Amino acid sequence: MNFRNTLRSKAMHSASWFRLRVSALSQSRRAIIIPSLLTVVALMMTLTAVPGARAAWFAADSPDSATVTIADITDFHGHIERGTDVARAFEIARSHNPGAMIPVSAGDLVGGSPYDSASQNDEPTLRMAQAWGLHISALGNHELDRGVHDFNERIADPAHGIDWLCANARKTVKTNRLKDYVIRTVNGRRIAFIGAITDALRAVTTPSIMRDITLDEPAVGAINRVADQLSDGNESNGEADAIVVLLHADAEAATKKGVKGLNRNVDLVYAGHSHAVKSGRTAAGAPVIEAGSFGADMAVQDLTITGYGRHAHVSVNNVDLGNGAEHTSVAGVMSVTGLAAHPKQAAWLSAGAAGDTAVSQCERIVADAERAAARKGSQVVGTIAPGSYFGKVTNAESSLGMLVADAQREEILQRVPHVNGMQSSIPVVGFSNNGSLRTRNLDANGDGRITLREVDSMLALQFHTAYVTLTGKQLRAALAQQWREHDGRTVVGWLGVSSNVSYRYVMRDQSTGKHDDDRFVDIVDLTIDGQLIDDDDTVIAAGNSFLLQGGDRYTAFRLGRDYRELNVGYNQALIDYLEHHPRLESFR
Repeated sequence: MNFRNTLRSKAMHSASWFRLRVSALSQSRRAIIIPSLLTVVALMMTLTAVPGARAAWFAADSPDSATVTIADITDFHGHIERGTDVARAFEIARSHNPGAMIPVSAGDLVGGSPYDSASQNDEPTLRMAQAWGLHISALGNHELDRGVHDFNERIADPAHGIDWLCANARKTVKTNRLKDYVIRTVNGRRIAFIGAITDALRAVTTPSIMRDITLDEPAVGAINRVADQLSDGNESNGEADAIVVLLHADAEAATKKGVKGLNRNVDLVYAGHSHAVKSGRTAAGAPVIEAGSFGADMAVQDLTITGYGRHAHVSVNNVDLGNGAEHTSVAGVMSVTGLAAHPKQAAWLSAGAAGDTAVSQCERIVADAERAAARKGSQVVGTIAPGSYFGKVTNAESSLGMLVADAQREEILQRVPHVNGMQSSIPVVGFSNNGSLRTRNLDANGDGRITLREVDSMLALQFHTAYVTLTGKQLRAALAQQWREHDGRTVVGWLGVSSNVSYRYVMRDQSTGKHDDDRFVDIVDLTIDGQLIDDDDTVIAAGNSFLLQGGDRYTAFRLGRDYRELNVGYNQALIDYLEHHPRLESFR
């Protein structure tokens, strides 16, 4: 129960509390004389609510409580192989509160998906969401992977049955299917769902996408604005009995205090984006829950609501799904991995607790998608030498990142004649960012044969191969941006850099405070193809379109000139490279 609800509960038991509450209100209003408790109650029932806070009292004729169950997933990313587990968990949640359960998503339902869904433009995932009965989702950044037009016209097509929510995005012709909120009336209560997307959207998508979508206000400010509107007592502009937020941002964004904090009108927040399992509280005390990613986990909560509108009292309680679902380390989040095949499911279904319509539909969707993907994805596009390994590692540049960087470099050399002609005088460097590599190992089954499925699963985002011209100084700045501050300490996010580059880094003494920039390191002894690079030298940087437009906060790439994109996916660049370099050996 949050702070707002605690005050409401006290209203039922303490006459002195009524006096204190009116006294507190009078600090921003004219003083109120209190001749009797009945007069106080009458006054409080007619006072206009303080902006940013629902009234903290009950109507005299409060009805009995009603309970509505919310079941949330986030960052599913087209992992349809786990869709039957999610379907089973939603069915169990429905059986917990028949006719009064609402499934929701906190964003990134599609995009960055495994091959079975991605190879079919995530249509299998959208069909699966219909089978689940999921009709409400926040907008995530990966819904925009194929562009704003693709989102608005295809993903958000009403035929898919999903209301897409994003209160902090401007509604234009290009985004006219986005909504600030929706209200569902369930069990006699109006539940409002407000959506918002991370304020850092520009850092996790490309400028070409940002040209078509505008964030007009911070996510928290937009949520508070809509929550106030839905709690002002004015039925003509929407009114809710409980407010649930679907925020596609790390849970910590919802726990800030002061002017950056969510107000008392919010009863529950489901967060996402960081793929974490975590919980917290808003500044006003409402629960904040982030339920992992890829369909492995689900958050399920009961909202018990007494009263209506701004007079409603809302309490939030976690639900234990049971039936084979296991607890995670975070209260309110259940692990549903393997749930569809759990031995308890057979007994649960045979007892008639729920039908398996959604589950059987998901099984058919997965089977159909796998057959379609197998026909296309089994094509062998390259080979690697026995014992070679191209995968991700921690705390160092990975062989996988270097391989992809080499592929981006070679694609530019092969496809851009004027770059190839300048190669003798202007060196070309390749880059890749860790976030663009979606699997841990290129050769997923270890057979030495690289298939189209393995490449497209690893390079699953909708980036193009691109290039930009940098000075040597700008190149050093980009390399230096691998070292950053996080939570008061220096962390390294390694780039993949093509194998023709060598450099050293020297940590700066941050205690002196005399630097004219925010770098943590100096890049020294930088060479390309064995040649030392000076600050005034010209270099061509090749990489994916997201990274070279400043993605993942590598803003130094934006300092370059003559940015160009090829009409070639960054995955195709690796396919071409594998064709030209059979039996690849690991870097030494």
